[in-house]
Amino acid sequence: MGALADAISVLKDVLQMRGDLDRLSKNVDKLASVTDDLDRRMIRIETMVEIASKRAAARLPKK
Repeated sequence: MGALADAISVLKDVLQMRGDLDRLSKNVDKLASVTDDLDRRMIRIETMVEIASKRAAARLPKK
């Protein structure tokens, strides 16, 4: 009976680990989504800075 109880205990642990892995996987997906959003925002900011720099350079008097 001891071996059966140990086997059941191990199976419960495996099922709990599986649930933990599923939860972690969902969290990673959320983090990936947030990272993609931040990447898009950063690209927009970089583009605005680049455009502003080019406009400022065009307005400077040439020597």
